[in-house]
Amino acid sequence: MMDNPITSLDTNGGLSIVNGCVTGRISGISLTLNPGEVTTICGPNGAGKSSLLACLAGLLTPESGNILLDGVPLAAMPLHERAQAIGYLPQQGEAAWDLAVETLAGLGRLPWRTGAEADKAAINTALTALDLKDFRERPISKLSGGERARALLARVLAGEPRWLLADEPLANLDLAHQLALLVQFRRLAANGVGVVLVLHDLAQAMNHADRVVVLDGGHLAADGLPSQALNERVIEQVWKVKAHWLGEPGKQALLT
Repeated sequence: MMDNPITSLDTNGGLSIVNGCVTGRISGISLTLNPGEVTTICGPNGAGKSSLLACLAGLLTPESGNILLDGVPLAAMPLHERAQAIGYLPQQGEAAWDLAVETLAGLGRLPWRTGAEADKAAINTALTALDLKDFRERPISKLSGGERARALLARVLAGEPRWLLADEPLANLDLAHQLALLVQFRRLAANGVGVVLVLHDLAQAMNHADRVVVLDGGHLAADGLPSQALNERVIEQVWKVKAHWLGEPGKQALLT
């Protein structure tokens, strides 16, 4: 049930998966994600969203198929180059030590050898973007769940990746910080970063994404503009829910 593909499979200028298969998770998925866009991956529970994101990050190796970055197999790239290019935030991010927020963010600079001044500037930018400047010296054990989620994302942003892959990055945030983070993702994309988000909230995907990829049972069910990939027919076929969109573009709500 492929709905209005948004792009051909040109693997030379983006982050691509070609016929990717992981038994019981994803099957025969091929697509190329574009830099400078916010792409959301949506689907029911167990659809393969997190598995696809982990494959694109190089953390899960498909049993068949390839992952390519600008036409180069990800597996063939030196690890430090992969770490510089791709920042990944898992759904259940953890920190092994009780670090201060600023120190945790500084871990994102490990792939780089640009010096203390550049590192400090990148860390400050990340903390400012996530409203964490006043928390820089606070241990992560003293943070709320939402504050900890933002601190873990600050580590990713401090690495200044060309690709930001985040699994449910809004899940533990209050409404104000959700909206602020969505604005930040848009700014990153405007600066050429490829932003790829797993989201369950279809209204957030509809209103804030450039492109939506829908998975169903490990297969690619729809891929296109939000209005195409999340139309009422797709929602009924994939989520088994009759729903209607209300409101104007960019400010739509889903009525069930």
